[in-house]
Amino acid sequence: MPHIHFPSLLRWLLLPLGCAVGGAALASSPLPLQGRWEVVQVAVDHRDQVHWLYFPDDPRLLGRQLDIGSGGIRFDDDSRPCLKPAMTPLRGGTLQDFIGVRYQRSAAFGTPARPTLTDFGLKLVDATVASLQVTCTPGDAPWSGAWFVALSDGELLTNYDNNGYVLVLRRRGERDPVQASFACAKARGATEQAICASATLAGYDRSVAAGYRFALERAGDDALTIRQAQRDWIATRNACGADADCLGKSMRERLEQLMQP
Repeated sequence: MPHIHFPSLLRWLLLPLGCAVGGAALASSPLPLQGRWEVVQVAVDHRDQVHWLYFPDDPRLLGRQLDIGSGGIRFDDDSRPCLKPAMTPLRGGTLQDFIGVRYQRSAAFGTPARPTLTDFGLKLVDATVASLQVTCTPGDAPWSGAWFVALSDGELLTNYDNNGYVLVLRRRGERDPVQASFACAKARGATEQAICASATLAGYDRSVAAGYRFALERAGDDALTIRQAQRDWIATRNACGADADCLGKSMRERLEQLMQP
């Protein structure tokens, strides 16, 4: 990954928005980040497992789609959107310092107070970065207080709802293929075709497949029960036909079931 020069990147982030000098909150939408992004990595502190809410590349977050536009910030996990988003530049520094300060550990666990990029499994260059913090309407929306770090023209880091993990996102292009857990070229029936027509639904289809594998790994003597439950669920999902709302709700609920301890 190329070295990122902070002043030039900060100008790239702010000047198109007509931001006032001195770090004032941005008055318009985060246009440089506008578009659709996909979560390609869920990173957590490997040395602080006791506080994990999600695990590395957790299917509940991996593959989710983030839309940033003038009307708001929307994550396709059925959470409330951030409306009328404003962004404020944060103090500059290196990526390592940024992560270390924001994810400090308790001294009680005998590990260094500040985690490293390696602790999070982030294979990123420790370059100088520009970062922005989000404010939303309403103020208690999950994205309020979240930050974005621009790594390159096609990647972002964010912390979303301040729950101790880092999401790595990659920009999706209009022509990027949709990838489900099955070969879309062989999609059969209205449901599979609808899944292959939507990056959101295809992402959830991959997540359900990953959650199913995760459940089987923990199943022991209950593996047959889980397999039958999955077959029953597929029949229920297919009853949605091509109804995207029905399919999304069905897959979100199944994913949560599969990820239960």
